[in-house]
Amino acid sequence: MKLSLSRGIEGFLQFFYPIFKKWLAYDVYAYLAVGAINTALNIFLFAVLYEFILPKSGLDIGSYNIASYTLALIISFFATIPTGFWLSKNFAFKSVDVGKKKTGKQLFKYVLVVSQGLGSDYLILKGLIVFFSMEPTVAKIISTVIVLTVNFLLQKYFTFKKS
Repeated sequence: MKLSLSRGIEGFLQFFYPIFKKWLAYDVYAYLAVGAINTALNIFLFAVLYEFILPKSGLDIGSYNIASYTLALIISFFATIPTGFWLSKNFAFKSVDVGKKKTGKQLFKYVLVVSQGLGSDYLILKGLIVFFSMEPTVAKIISTVIVLTVNFLLQKYFTFKKS
């Protein structure tokens, strides 16, 4: 399954790349394409959790209330780490497998970068909701665009940096 899924994703990327070739290097195009897949999954999970599954009143833990959008953000974040790493490693940055140690190091760096992204995402999301009274799903989309731009640069020059 993994092999045919990989071939399918690669075929999809190669099929549409000629449209974007004039404006984007392949790694940027591939990052945006596979990032869009993972981001869509993240936003979809966030929206389903926030709109349909989690209680609108949030979750009370002792005397503290965790907002439902915060819970949705955290759950969707952790659910999309594995898919994001796999897509980035195999399609956007095409890291050569040089052993488990290198992959483990890349995974650690990836988690650091996306954790920074989660912190930034949360602060931007919270700011848009609290200070601008924005609807949480719309705020999530805006914060995601900002965070993805920063994350691309960090993933390219830190996580999957060519030796």
